[in-house]
Amino acid sequence: MIELIAGAFRTLAPSPAIANESVVPFNLNDKKLRISVAWVDGRLYALDDLCTCGPYSCPLSGGLLSGRTVMCQCHGSRFDVTTGAVVDGPATGALSVYEVQELDGDIQVRG
Repeated sequence: MIELIAGAFRTLAPSPAIANESVVPFNLNDKKLRISVAWVDGRLYALDDLCTCGPYSCPLSGGLLSGRTVMCQCHGSRFDVTTGAVVDGPATGALSVYEVQELDGDIQVRG
Protein backbone atom coordinates (compact mmCIF):
# COMPACT_ATOMS: atom_id res chain seq x y z
CA MET A 1 0.00 0.00 0.00
CA ILE A 2 1.37 3.41 -0.96
CA GLU A 3 0.54 6.29 1.34
CA LEU A 4 1.76 9.61 -0.03
CA ILE A 5 1.87 12.26 2.63
CA ALA A 6 0.59 15.69 1.55
CA GLY A 7 2.22 19.06 2.11
CA ALA A 8 4.70 21.37 0.45
CA PHE A 9 8.06 20.19 -0.90
CA ARG A 10 11.05 20.99 1.29
CA THR A 11 14.74 20.80 0.46
CA LEU A 12 16.65 18.14 2.36
CA ALA A 13 20.13 18.29 0.86
CA PRO A 14 22.08 18.89 -2.32
CA SER A 15 21.82 15.96 -4.75
CA PRO A 16 25.45 14.81 -4.29
CA ALA A 17 24.66 14.08 -0.61
CA ILE A 18 22.91 10.86 -1.69
CA ALA A 19 24.97 8.46 -3.78
CA ASN A 20 23.32 5.95 -6.12
CA GLU A 21 22.49 2.65 -4.39
CA SER A 22 22.51 4.24 -0.91
CA VAL A 23 20.09 5.23 1.85
CA VAL A 24 20.48 8.46 3.84
CA PRO A 25 18.44 9.53 6.90
CA PHE A 26 16.90 12.96 7.40
CA ASN A 27 14.98 14.48 10.31
CA LEU A 28 11.93 16.62 9.67
CA ASN A 29 12.05 18.22 13.10
CA ASP A 30 8.88 20.27 12.77
CA LYS A 31 6.97 17.08 11.92
CA LYS A 32 8.86 14.96 14.50
CA LEU A 33 9.56 12.55 11.69
CA ARG A 34 12.66 10.66 10.59
CA ILE A 35 12.73 9.55 6.95
CA SER A 36 15.19 7.78 4.66
CA VAL A 37 15.87 8.74 1.08
CA ALA A 38 17.15 5.97 -1.18
CA TRP A 39 18.62 6.42 -4.65
CA VAL A 40 18.07 3.20 -6.60
CA ASP A 41 18.57 2.71 -10.33
CA GLY A 42 18.58 6.47 -10.92
CA ARG A 43 15.29 7.04 -9.02
CA LEU A 44 14.68 8.58 -5.62
CA TYR A 45 12.45 7.01 -2.98
CA ALA A 46 11.55 8.37 0.47
CA LEU A 47 10.09 6.33 3.31
CA ASP A 48 9.94 6.14 7.08
CA ASP A 49 13.42 5.49 8.49
CA LEU A 50 12.33 3.51 11.54
CA CYS A 51 11.33 -0.13 11.13
CA THR A 52 8.00 -1.52 12.26
CA CYS A 53 9.56 -4.73 13.63
CA GLY A 54 8.51 -4.38 17.24
CA PRO A 55 8.67 -2.22 20.33
CA TYR A 56 12.25 -1.10 19.59
CA SER A 57 12.49 0.56 16.19
CA CYS A 58 15.82 0.60 14.40
CA PRO A 59 16.91 3.00 11.63
CA LEU A 60 16.61 1.45 8.20
CA SER A 61 19.21 3.90 6.90
CA GLY A 62 21.76 1.75 8.77
CA GLY A 63 20.49 -1.43 7.14
CA LEU A 64 21.46 -3.21 3.94
CA LEU A 65 20.07 -1.86 0.67
CA SER A 66 19.85 -4.57 -1.96
CA GLY A 67 18.10 -3.64 -5.17
CA ARG A 68 14.77 -2.15 -4.16
CA THR A 69 14.68 -3.59 -0.66
CA VAL A 70 16.23 -2.41 2.58
CA MET A 71 16.84 -4.77 5.50
CA CYS A 72 16.47 -3.82 9.15
CA GLN A 73 19.87 -4.27 10.79
CA CYS A 74 18.30 -5.26 14.13
CA HIS A 75 15.47 -7.61 13.24
CA GLY A 76 16.11 -8.77 9.65
CA SER A 77 12.82 -7.56 8.21
CA ARG A 78 13.00 -6.37 4.61
CA PHE A 79 10.95 -3.53 3.13
CA ASP A 80 10.29 -2.49 -0.48
CA VAL A 81 11.63 1.08 -0.80
CA THR A 82 9.22 1.83 -3.67
CA THR A 83 6.03 1.03 -1.73
CA GLY A 84 7.02 0.67 1.94
CA ALA A 85 5.55 -2.86 1.94
CA VAL A 86 6.99 -5.60 4.14
CA VAL A 87 8.80 -8.15 1.94
CA ASP A 88 9.94 -10.42 4.80
CA GLY A 89 9.05 -10.26 8.52
CA PRO A 90 9.02 -10.26 11.46
CA ALA A 91 7.62 -6.76 10.71
CA THR A 92 3.92 -6.76 9.88
CA GLY A 93 3.29 -3.04 9.28
CA ALA A 94 4.17 -1.22 6.07
CA LEU A 95 6.17 2.01 6.10
CA SER A 96 4.79 5.33 4.90
CA VAL A 97 6.32 6.57 1.67
CA TYR A 98 6.75 10.19 0.61
CA GLU A 99 6.90 11.98 -2.71
CA VAL A 100 10.50 12.95 -3.47
CA GLN A 101 12.15 14.78 -6.35
CA GLU A 102 15.42 16.24 -7.52
CA LEU A 103 15.05 19.88 -8.53
CA ASP A 104 17.79 22.35 -9.40
CA GLY A 105 20.47 20.16 -7.81
CA ASP A 106 18.58 19.60 -4.55
CA ILE A 107 16.72 16.64 -3.10
CA GLN A 108 13.22 17.67 -2.03
CA VAL A 109 10.53 15.74 -0.21
CA ARG A 110 6.86 16.45 0.28
CA GLY A 111 5.85 15.98 3.87
